[in-house]
Amino acid sequence: MPHILIQHEVEDFASWKEIYDSRADVHDAAGFKELQILQGLDNPNNIVVLFFNANIEKAREFLNSDDLKQAMEGAGVIGAPQIIELQ
Repeated sequence: MPHILIQHEVEDFASWKEIYDSRADVHDAAGFKELQILQGLDNPNNIVVLFFNANIEKAREFLNSDDLKQAMEGAGVIGAPQIIELQ
């Protein structure tokens, strides 16, 4: 069962979450099922998102897409995200 864990910092969690939620259809089309969103205790703008995706190749394609990079920039993601594939 492939899972994807993504960790990154954002400028403002509320702004990021609004944009993230508006892209639910894009995540669904790429096969991502959100399992949990967590925020850092000391820094609520440090975010961890855990997803399930049955098609790891499709997940990798989406994670490397220009669309996602642009969306993350627009949502205020700071720096490169850490992406970990799990099973």
